[in-house]
Amino acid sequence: MSAELASHLVSEFPGRNEEIDQLLALLGQPDDPTPPGIFVYGPAATGKSSVVRELFELYNPDGQQYALVNCIECFTPRLLFERTLNSWAGHKPSPSNRYANYARCENLVDFVNCIHDLLVVADGGRRANESHYMVIDQAERLRDRGPMLLTSLLRLSELTGANISVVLISNVIWDKFRPRHGGAPEPFAICFPSYTKQQILDIVAKDCPADEPMPFFMTFVDAIYEVFHRNCVDLNELRHLVAMLYPKFVQPVFEKQATRSEFPRLFKLCQPYFSAASERLYLREISTSEWQKNSAIASAKNNPDDITHSIYQMAEGSTDSLDLPYYTKFLVIASYLASYNPSRLDAQYFSRGSGQTGKRRRGRKPAAENSLGGKDRQQLLGPKSFAIERMLAIFYSIISEPADSSVDVQIQIASLVTLRLLSKTSSGDKLDGIKCKCNVSLESVRSISRSVKFDVDRFLYDFA
Repeated sequence: MSAELASHLVSEFPGRNEEIDQLLALLGQPDDPTPPGIFVYGPAATGKSSVVRELFELYNPDGQQYALVNCIECFTPRLLFERTLNSWAGHKPSPSNRYANYARCENLVDFVNCIHDLLVVADGGRRANESHYMVIDQAERLRDRGPMLLTSLLRLSELTGANISVVLISNVIWDKFRPRHGGAPEPFAICFPSYTKQQILDIVAKDCPADEPMPFFMTFVDAIYEVFHRNCVDLNELRHLVAMLYPKFVQPVFEKQATRSEFPRLFKLCQPYFSAASERLYLREISTSEWQKNSAIASAKNNPDDITHSIYQMAEGSTDSLDLPYYTKFLVIASYLASYNPSRLDAQYFSRGSGQTGKRRRGRKPAAENSLGGKDRQQLLGPKSFAIERMLAIFYSIISEPADSSVDVQIQIASLVTLRLLSKTSSGDKLDGIKCKCNVSLESVRSISRSVKFDVDRFLYDFA
């Protein structure tokens, strides 16, 4: 059984042979004595939780010898205790029991007594010698749950008289985890190191689409790794990038623009999307499943005419929650520029006369410095109030062509105030010289600017 289990886990999780062997050696047979604590640690996205979860699901299919709890979900000791007892007792809250837990545990003493009754006293002590495991993910959060909780959990076997082992999974090393007051037994530590390049490629190879040739897919994955591995050390992020970009990479093949053997040409056609993906690497502007669904539609082999959006455009369309008219978007951009740019530089940024702009630039004074010797960034200070007339002047300067006569700009400004994208800062009874400030974030303005093909960063003083 142990050999079959190890073989299955090694094939499922490449690069984790030693760690799987260590875990299986510590678990042993279901009736073997268990260590009081096992500490599984390592950087994020190294397979700690996945390996441990899969191992216990195969080790004990009925699920009554282990309890998987996450400290993010179980954010109080009571939730932690009751979730564990539910798993060991095979109890599931349901309408028939009014969603009640197996037992109510307000504190650690109640938890110890319930474990003793469940595993030692019940059924004539039949389960006393069986191994039971309490697997705690995100275990570093236990440090904030009281000074004695972690020590008591590592001594559960001693306190209850049952064969219990606590498995802690964390990104933090044990030296920063150990209770300061002492008294906690040292757990067996198993380190999950970061993956090597070859291990990463072996894992991502499992994501290869069924109808795609593996060598071609792996060549693409290798290129993605070389481009992003310095900034992207997270395996999950790298898999997310592959899922986003591969459909766009093979799209020219289906559109008869290139063949699979012309890899440099395919790479060049996909190059703009690499930079777009790096900007959205950690923002998650669209989920992986949505990317895969939309990319499958965009790369349809049988009907290339259905390709209406690139992956970059799909991301913009999915994140632009402000569905505004064309000129209203420019009003939002103009209000942001008026809020975050000094008024004295309006002529420099928005004057259409090249001669005047050049003269202004030659006579420009150095930027004001703060007490630390750096330029004061308005992005950190927040939006400033501006006059409506100034915003309109910027608006008419940045639009590429004159606004249609049917466009009522004043009504659109009132709509922005109603939507709270603009807020009035002048008194309500004042009819002239109305002042407002922009309530839109920089990322939202950038998203709106991309939708109208306007480079807002080029006109922002903080980024000049």
